Amino acid sequence: MQRDGMPYARAGQVVGLLGGSFDPAHAGHVHITKAALVRFGLDRVWWLVSPANPLKTHGPAPISDRVTRARAVMQHPSVTVTDIEARLGTHYTAQTIAALQEYYQGVRFVWLMGADNLTQFHRWQDWREIMARVPVGVLARPGDRISARMSRAARIYREERLIERAAGLLGYMDAPAWAFANLPMSQLSSTAIRETGKWTSGAVVDRPMGE
Repeated sequence: MQRDGMPYARAGQVVGLLGGSFDPAHAGHVHITKAALVRFGLDRVWWLVSPANPLKTHGPAPISDRVTRARAVMQHPSVTVTDIEARLGTHYTAQTIAALQEYYQGVRFVWLMGADNLTQFHRWQDWREIMARVPVGVLARPGDRISARMSRAARIYREERLIERAAGLLGYMDAPAWAFANLPMSQLSSTAIRETGKWTSGAVVDRPMGE
């Protein structure tokens, strides 16, 4: 299904959603995306390049620049870089997921996040709705594994966690369901790239409007 500049997906496919400012996109994003495709048995991954956060004085680089950079960095036949949140006019992850489920009937979505995001997931807007709507795939960064496992979200949904060897079935599970993938992670960060002065932007907005 594809129209109006929206990414393609057909009913029955499992699509991982990786959201962020990608300010700028880098090899670390590529690494976790490729790992997610394999570890969670995904057919495709979409990078959701978020719009600027209107509540911040200094926002990220223009979304067109971030999308262009992301497409240059992430070149894989199963990965699509998209500004779909700007097209949908959504501001929160729960809103985005709801809109995608309405638009792409029959497509199975999996929300992807780093283990560092899991530690503060309970602070996201409507985070329980996210858990109720889609399975969640968590990718561990070095040093974040213990804190992620002890997070509020992990404790509340401990009975819904898949064992790691079953993570490849995540996209076919009914929500709430989540899986944790331990793997070596790149330490490269968007912040470090910006500090070199080779990328012009403002503050990081990993998820817009408080997320």
